[in-house]
Amino acid sequence: MDRRIVVCLVVLAGCSAVIGPDDGRSTVTPGDGQRATVEAVVDGDTVDVRYPDGTTERVRLLGVDTPELGGENAPDEFEGVPDTEDGRACLRAVGERASEALRERVAGEQVSVVVDPAADRRGGYGRLLAYLVHADTDLNRWLVETGYARVFDTTFSRSERYYEGEAQADGRGVWDCRPDGSATG
Repeated sequence: MDRRIVVCLVVLAGCSAVIGPDDGRSTVTPGDGQRATVEAVVDGDTVDVRYPDGTTERVRLLGVDTPELGGENAPDEFEGVPDTEDGRACLRAVGERASEALRERVAGEQVSVVVDPAADRRGGYGRLLAYLVHADTDLNRWLVETGYARVFDTTFSRSERYYEGEAQADGRGVWDCRPDGSATG
């Protein structure tokens, strides 16, 4: 067989490879995504899903960052939030609301898990980095628009569509954190 054909086949095989956990059982592929059921909402930007074949995956929503629930929040990561105990408490409260809003929207629901060919496949904790789509809504973008999340400084193809300016201007979610720690969004 001609060497050029072999090289092309190898390259094409790599492009269609299944992206998933290290055991290779997941069926998440680029494009329209893979259908899955949300088994649990871990926090505002992380969910556990189960695919139709029974495999499970922890998915970190790509391109967004919600305040942490259990760990320490860094107010300087959220523009305008004061670096005080009140600012951190406010972020925790918004993180709880973000988790609850996501839970109410998708817990037990069918979603599409969509990986991005322009982004890393796995984050620092081994979680799949992906978009989550439910009822034709890009939930990653929805979290930013509602103020529950900030845009995470990373490479992903939808970054131009994710804009937190309106949520900031309207004081929604994390952008409503005041120096006294209040948050009404």
